Amino acid sequence: MATETSNQYAPPKSAVKDVAGDEATELASRAARLVAVMLDGLLGFVWFVPSYVTNLAMIAQQARGNPAMVWINLAKTGGWFYLGLLGALIILAIDLALLARNGQTIGKKLLGIKVVRVDGSPVSLFRVFFLRYVCNTLLTFIPLFGTLYSLADCLMIFSESRRTVHDRFADTIVIKA
Repeated sequence: MATETSNQYAPPKSAVKDVAGDEATELASRAARLVAVMLDGLLGFVWFVPSYVTNLAMIAQQARGNPAMVWINLAKTGGWFYLGLLGALIILAIDLALLARNGQTIGKKLLGIKVVRVDGSPVSLFRVFFLRYVCNTLLTFIPLFGTLYSLADCLMIFSESRRTVHDRFADTIVIKA
């Protein structure tokens, strides 16, 4: 009778470890992820503040019952809106460059965290931008489901692996840089 070491038909044995549980890679804290996403949101929309302030009365009066009218009315304001749009697009371009280079947005870079694949390899721009951000945003537009999805996505951060739904879509984790 053959022993296990001499059995050529035995399955290979190896220890496989996920990066999320690896001691060498420390997951980003929940607080750091929250502050990073808040900073990114603030940097993206701070450019629209002059447009809101100069046209607040008109926007509030005309947008009752129709939230889409806010953006339409802002676009009608002219210069301030387009300046805000330019600023937001510049921030988006900077974020895309940082994401492509090292898996960080401005907020993540300031807080010292970054996005990587679960196996620890660098994340591609397609994976991080389209699977984590674009697909995630499109799902939130679905009536009723979008609200429930957003809530589930946020609450998944409290799992042991600290992976949200959009992390699972893109097969990524957020670690300390």
